[in-house]
Amino acid sequence: MRWQTVRLISIYAALSAITNFPSGFTNSSVNTAVGKLHKFIATSLRKEGFPDDEGTIALFQSATLNCWFVAQIFGAMMTPMISDKYGRKIGYIVCVTTTIFATFVQYFSMCFYLPWGLILGRSLTALVSPLGDACLLLYVQETSPIEIRGMSSFLCEIGYGTMCVLGMVLGMKSVLGESLSRLLLLSLIPLFVSLCFVIRIPETPKFLMIMRNNREKALESIEYFQGKSPENKFLIEDYDAERMTEKASDSTFVDLISKWHLRQAMRLALATLSLTLSFYPILQSSTYFLLESGIPDEVSQICSTLAQVVLTLSSIFGASIIDRFSRRKLLILFGILSNVLLVCFAFFSHLSSTVVSPYSWTKYACLASLLTYCISFGMVLGPLSWFVAPELVSQRHRCTIFSACFAIHNLLIALTDFATIPLFRIFGSMCFVFLFVVPSMLCLCYIYLYMPETLGKSTLEIIHEMLERGKNGAENFKLDTPTLKVRPRMFSSTTDICVY
Repeated sequence: MRWQTVRLISIYAALSAITNFPSGFTNSSVNTAVGKLHKFIATSLRKEGFPDDEGTIALFQSATLNCWFVAQIFGAMMTPMISDKYGRKIGYIVCVTTTIFATFVQYFSMCFYLPWGLILGRSLTALVSPLGDACLLLYVQETSPIEIRGMSSFLCEIGYGTMCVLGMVLGMKSVLGESLSRLLLLSLIPLFVSLCFVIRIPETPKFLMIMRNNREKALESIEYFQGKSPENKFLIEDYDAERMTEKASDSTFVDLISKWHLRQAMRLALATLSLTLSFYPILQSSTYFLLESGIPDEVSQICSTLAQVVLTLSSIFGASIIDRFSRRKLLILFGILSNVLLVCFAFFSHLSSTVVSPYSWTKYACLASLLTYCISFGMVLGPLSWFVAPELVSQRHRCTIFSACFAIHNLLIALTDFATIPLFRIFGSMCFVFLFVVPSMLCLCYIYLYMPETLGKSTLEIIHEMLERGKNGAENFKLDTPTLKVRPRMFSSTTDICVY
């Protein structure tokens, strides 16, 4: 592997850590520190004169956890306006500076027992989280050479899993879980380092050439990311041809509704993302679920952290197989597997919490089901779910459809995640079956019928396969995807658009 490739992967790894630290660390640290969060809410309610019964505490706890996903909906709608108009680098700077301010808000809210301040701080962080995710995806797609684009895109999920592990480890009682305020204050250190790093890297060459028409800066950016090469001038010419084609019309959210292939791409992307909904309650509240299943406190915390370690390692392994096998088959296979494992987790958790037995095998079966579920999620479902929407559309629609799917997905997360803990209190672990498994099986049926294969195919070939699988609308379908001047075609493992 060339030194320039190692350097570029290191840059992507740093960007992935910067992007995923707020969401991964913030959401996972309150998982293992669930006891301290519960105590903080109860103390705050007493100080404010509100009733501190379990129902009120559960309501505030759900609001604290799920305000994240509600705020992300609005953040996703703002993302194209910032990243497409001002640039990916400016988007990153806005994301990190807002996160630093929000962290101070959360810290002082913990110090003065202000639960609404904690919700406000988490909401501000979540508001810019989609912006960071979109900028990471665009940086990888617009700066990486073809031969490492697949592996580079998997760094997004690997970075998320790593930050979740970090948050869970620091949130354990034996580390910093005894003090939520110190836990939040510690996160300021990597955030300031992230801001310095983001300021130093250049804007992506595609944005500089296509949106700014700055040939000199675009060439400097290519040389920064890929090194000096005679091919760089040809890349600039390709970007210029794309600029001349793309400037005729910009992508809008209206296009996603008015054009059949974009509507179908959204439906398929959302069906795929729906398969991941069950992961988010486990990310935030697995310690609570294990405690309710009769597993000791310390063991629950360790297993929750271990689950994230397993997920991260699975993502690393998944990066080695994603370009070797049919993505459609992988998606369907692991979608079925994850739902079977979720049913097993619900069943054994129900037995463990309701059936009195001198044996503890049901507890171990519950833990095994949870860990195996994390393997299936991290290996395929987690990373692949975000590839679907960009792969099904042309370059100019990618940021728009990513933002729209991100917003709708987070609305679904907010609704299901908010309902999980109250329903878990009423029905126990079996709530996972009707809340997640049944809808997932319906989505898998839709994916089986209409999802095209994307591996090794161009965007036009993928759209035409969508037409073949979804006969309705094909008669009136008119392809408006720009045709670019290309050299001999090679297919990217993550975008499948013609790249050069």
